[in-house]
Amino acid sequence: MFYFCPMKNPRPLLILLLCSQLLLSCDNGQINSQNDNEPGESLIKHASGLAIVRHSSWTEVVVKQPWKGATVPIKYALTTAESSLGDIPEGYQIIDIPVTKVASTSTTHLPHFEAIGEVRSLKGFANGGYVYSQVIKERLDAGDIVEIGNGNGMNLESCLSLKPQAMFTFSMGNDLSNDQRLTQAGIDLLYNADYLETTPLGRAEWLKFTAAFFAKLDVADSVFSAIEQNYLNLKAEAQATQTRPTVLTGVVYGDTWFLPGGENYGAAFFEDAGGRYLWSENDQNGWLELSFESVYEKASLADFWIGVASFASLNEMTRQESRYKLFSPWKSGEVYNYDNQVAETGGNNYLEEGYSRPDLILADLIRIIHPEVLPDHSLYFYRKLP
Repeated sequence: MFYFCPMKNPRPLLILLLCSQLLLSCDNGQINSQNDNEPGESLIKHASGLAIVRHSSWTEVVVKQPWKGATVPIKYALTTAESSLGDIPEGYQIIDIPVTKVASTSTTHLPHFEAIGEVRSLKGFANGGYVYSQVIKERLDAGDIVEIGNGNGMNLESCLSLKPQAMFTFSMGNDLSNDQRLTQAGIDLLYNADYLETTPLGRAEWLKFTAAFFAKLDVADSVFSAIEQNYLNLKAEAQATQTRPTVLTGVVYGDTWFLPGGENYGAAFFEDAGGRYLWSENDQNGWLELSFESVYEKASLADFWIGVASFASLNEMTRQESRYKLFSPWKSGEVYNYDNQVAETGGNNYLEEGYSRPDLILADLIRIIHPEVLPDHSLYFYRKLP
């Protein structure tokens, strides 16, 4: 079995992943670029919202849906001094690579910089209080990374003062006025839409999006391929089990219980870990909003309850909602949360590194749902509630 045991400090594991990948082969499919007569070699296998194609003198990066509801893709043409601009069709935003001074607005981007060895290129970050990575926190404390935002979002003036070449960002598509000002100031906005992916590997593959702008696609491809292989082998181990324990997730807010639809990224994890997510037959990829009563009717006898917002203990759960104690997993103590690694300032590593390392999340879930498969695995992101 190809399996990496999680460590307290997973950063060195990336080196192991990269070295291990030298022994692995990658069977990349072919796609035809609509803007080039020659077929390009696709570097994307799982991310449905991203396309990356190498052409003879430039690299094409297409974010198919920059935010939910967007109907027009954003297309980047990555060029070097040797690129022939005459080969690039209209409609592409031209970016000279490699970029060397960038900013970011999401903790989910941070593991990318570490994985490809570009932490020093990160000069600005919004909401540093949410960071878990010790490496990034030290650079924030030393002033090597400038704080360009707080709990209220990005500070436009701080960002304009920093003048990065590019900003890795995301958008919900609601208000693009600040984005327009940054663009007018000459800052290239690089929209990462990984949050729209519906599979764990699809989301993790956006590492290649970040790496493309640093001219490190080969590095990212090697790192991701090792993670992918680890994930698929773990999944195969879980799928070979004979039982499918049932899984409940989420909690109630007011009168509404929020939990992932059957086609959601989170639901895929439970199924891949050899569990049976109780809403797996639902065809929505977003979030379901259900009544407490309907959830209880369907999930009162669930085997496991995995993911309970910010609750730190079983008693804390029932202080907020006494009816939680009616559920079988609460009674049996089979309730788990993804808060095993939380910084003093509040940064949760599951929400930072987890999206880039779905193999580590899957290993945790298999250990919870099918402990016989990974008996020696210590939970990394998850924790059993006392």
